[in-house]
Amino acid sequence: MEKFAIEKSTIMSYFKENYSNSIKGSPFTLQKQMPLMQLRHFIKQAVHKQNSITIQLNPTFQQTTVSECTGIANFSPYSSQLILTSRDNKTIHLINIEQIRHIRLNSNLR
Repeated sequence: MEKFAIEKSTIMSYFKENYSNSIKGSPFTLQKQMPLMQLRHFIKQAVHKQNSITIQLNPTFQQTTVSECTGIANFSPYSSQLILTSRDNKTIHLINIEQIRHIRLNSNLR
């Protein structure tokens, strides 16, 4: 019985570790906080040119770590939020400008 319990805990820990690694995706480099005026300028350019961008988000109450999301940006017509839609239109992020840490052009998805 002990052998079965040890095998089961080993399998579960292996599954949890590998599943969490696959969910996290590839690690990214932590960027410096961009100044607010620079963020606003880059966001306006990205929306106007419809460039694919990657946004690094600061931690929040719901997301305790720094995260990144990629897509095409648009301004919300009903609020001051930024709408970031993925290339395949399967994921939509509503982002407040206060959440943004860094923004950059996504070089591999132009």
